[in-house]
Amino acid sequence: MAKYWWKDLTDRNNTWQGLELIVQNQPTPHHAMEMLSGHHGRMMLQFQKETLFWATMLKDHSGAWLVFNSEHPHQRSLLPPINSGDVESIRKKAAHSWTGEWCRYFARQLMNAPEPLLPARRWLLRPMAPLKPTAPYVCQQSVPLANWRFHSPASDGNIHCDWTLYGEDFPDLANPEKISLVDWWWGGNLLLGRYPVTVDAGRLKWWRKKCREGTLPPVLVWYIGGLASFVILDGHYRLQAAIEEGIPPMFLVLSELNEREYQSSPEHQTRILRTLEQQQRKNPQYNVEGVNQTLINLYDTRYFYASTHSRAVLGEGQNWQREVKAYLQKHQLTANLDNILNRVSE
Repeated sequence: MAKYWWKDLTDRNNTWQGLELIVQNQPTPHHAMEMLSGHHGRMMLQFQKETLFWATMLKDHSGAWLVFNSEHPHQRSLLPPINSGDVESIRKKAAHSWTGEWCRYFARQLMNAPEPLLPARRWLLRPMAPLKPTAPYVCQQSVPLANWRFHSPASDGNIHCDWTLYGEDFPDLANPEKISLVDWWWGGNLLLGRYPVTVDAGRLKWWRKKCREGTLPPVLVWYIGGLASFVILDGHYRLQAAIEEGIPPMFLVLSELNEREYQSSPEHQTRILRTLEQQQRKNPQYNVEGVNQTLINLYDTRYFYASTHSRAVLGEGQNWQREVKAYLQKHQLTANLDNILNRVSE
């Protein structure tokens, strides 16, 4: 069994930002979900050695083609389903702690699944909440999907794992596209489903009820830097329920977490200190908070950011090309085949 632990991540003002998860001793690392990469911008997202998505970066670095593998044998069973007992257990806790409790719940699910999804690495689970409309509104009022917008919580400090998602970038969960073009020049950040939902499923009706009650669990997604997109790991039916009810859900974003230090030169630090001293002498009514923040920024050299680790094992990408070509021909989706293979948008 994989060894893991977590701790709360806070900003410099001790405001909670998410859950940091450290994973070690992965017994079957190549069965976990991982990115593979190679030359010519070729990428593959795999789980249990089966491809979920093929991707290739455009030659001008303006975006990427994504090809969704609808034939993946394990795409519907990444995590055990959430049951009513799970929902009730967290509902009984204080409402302000629900997000943190769901982070812990999914951390356990990710690591205790029959096939652990996460390779040994440092991870972050961070909420991405719906932004409230600026105009007056009523709680639980239906909001059109096109007006949905989600953002990470505000933070003070060098936590650069900030996520934004718009309703216009959601997939049709009942009929997900097998081919997508992520346009990086216009933001990217698509939301990608892994399988089609059944719109008359009994589970969907149950989640719609929980949505109206205000107890819908968050939708778990993984942000993949190479794709500039969010892949739904758990919550296809919860998201569909939220869309049908017109009530934006909460998202939890899983990403890899990296930390670097950027040391200021002694000369730069000296100049800043002298400038602050001069300001204090000239203006006895100086803003103490502003000075304190400047000093904190000057000496806080930590920088937290997200990236996606990949194994460069695809070589020149000939096998990748053969797989993609065979899949698209099998499903009669060859309209964009040349553009995908030649890495151009049109």
